[in-house]
Amino acid sequence: MKHTRKLLSLLLALVMVFALAGTAMAATVTVPSNGILKDHTFTAYQIFSGREEGGILSDVKWGSGINSDDFLAALKADTTYGSLFTDCTDAVAVAKVLGDNNTNTTLANAVAKLAYTNKSGSGTALSSGENTLDDGYYLVVDTTANVGEGGAYNTALLQVVGNINITVKTDAPTVEKKVLEDDKYNQDGGYGEGYNDVADYNMGDAVPFHLIGSVPDMSRYDTYKYIFHDTLSAGLTLNENTIKVYVAADKAGTDKTEITGWTKAVDGQSFTVSFTDLKTVSGVSQGKYIIVEYTATLNQNAAVGLDGNPNTVYLEYSNKPDQSGSGDNNTGNTPEDKVIVFTYELDTTKVDGQDNTKKLEGAEFKLHNADNKWAIVNSDGKVTGWADTEEGGSTLTSDANGLFKVIGLDDGTYYLKETKAPTGYNLLSSEITVVITATTTNGQTWTDGKASSALTNLAVTADGTAGTGNTSTGIAGITVANNKGSTLPETGGIGTTIFYVLGSVLVLAAVVLLVTKKRMSTNG
Repeated sequence: MKHTRKLLSLLLALVMVFALAGTAMAATVTVPSNGILKDHTFTAYQIFSGREEGGILSDVKWGSGINSDDFLAALKADTTYGSLFTDCTDAVAVAKVLGDNNTNTTLANAVAKLAYTNKSGSGTALSSGENTLDDGYYLVVDTTANVGEGGAYNTALLQVVGNINITVKTDAPTVEKKVLEDDKYNQDGGYGEGYNDVADYNMGDAVPFHLIGSVPDMSRYDTYKYIFHDTLSAGLTLNENTIKVYVAADKAGTDKTEITGWTKAVDGQSFTVSFTDLKTVSGVSQGKYIIVEYTATLNQNAAVGLDGNPNTVYLEYSNKPDQSGSGDNNTGNTPEDKVIVFTYELDTTKVDGQDNTKKLEGAEFKLHNADNKWAIVNSDGKVTGWADTEEGGSTLTSDANGLFKVIGLDDGTYYLKETKAPTGYNLLSSEITVVITATTTNGQTWTDGKASSALTNLAVTADGTAGTGNTSTGIAGITVANNKGSTLPETGGIGTTIFYVLGSVLVLAAVVLLVTKKRMSTNG
């Protein structure tokens, strides 16, 4: 009886061991609850079932999440790795090939794509935090409905379950737009001298712009779409023939090399620069920058003062490596980045020097800049260009309100030369120095996108006397006075001397005449 009880105990223990061996072991998969992946959702598809110990899977069988026949056929047909699977007939053989090549990440990525194409069923949804899965070899797919601006879907992961954490495996590019401020800036900020977020120019000037896109990790994609979408305001006209594209190691483009392999398309005030597959472009690699350079002319439709002339760019890019990043449904967009260009108006009012409420009509002026270029304006007073000679510059004539306008000026120093005074008034003897000073946000700190924080003040002086400036209208106003009357020689001048000399001659002649008469009278 005693021996019988021992035998029963031994048999019971063996039964328990076998029962445990047949039970699927479980492990924990943790989905990030913060960081880049905090709002992502995932689904796990079981490729192999089995028992996991220290990252090694035994008792391997096909899992519930794979169409095994199609998957095995796809592995054998793969042009790069198919030869590794030629003799495979079951899950054990495929698992052995993967185990023998477990450091080959390129192979793992290729197998993950084939597994994605041949996955079966609905899989197991993984929520934020800890999730429990039976032991096995899983394809973990990012099934987020919308990754949002600037995001990307996580690449498909092949994982042996054993308390694993899902980590970021994909990268997304960024894009920035910069405009050249040609005569004032605080620092280059790493974008090249003068390139920042805000600038001001004359109408008719060609304004340089840079679009700067980063190059992400593209290794998990077969092809990589990369498209700049740029939109100009109505006040800027794209100079299409100036578009050039470079690859560089930094945002300033200090070592830039011009590249090909891109196409452009222009649609009104928008244009695109597109790469169908950035991976095929020579010299392009992760960590470098694609720089698009072009100019646009500030035209006569430009807004004066606020709200300025804003311009935006965003980047469209491949964002779903599970499907190789090809096709419009597999792209995402970065947030827009914006720059802004301002221009200003000079209003000059001609008044009587003794009564400044009296406005003078018919005064004529010409305007030149510090480079001695003379302003050319159209019938509306808008700047269309600059002449090399005074004769080539436009004549600016005061109207019945004493006013003439020059619309579309950069801030800076200008000179007004009066060429004809109003009837009955003296011509000004020297040019008037006009200084327009616009306080703009120069540098890389304009981040709220509001025009009012990009242009914060406008001031003007005429020969040092302050005029009025208005940021909303962009008008810098000055007053110029003329005095009446003719200009006569002053006391002590040569004219008075002539009168003195002539007077002396007349007196002398009278004396001579008087003496002569006396002599004649005596002789008579």
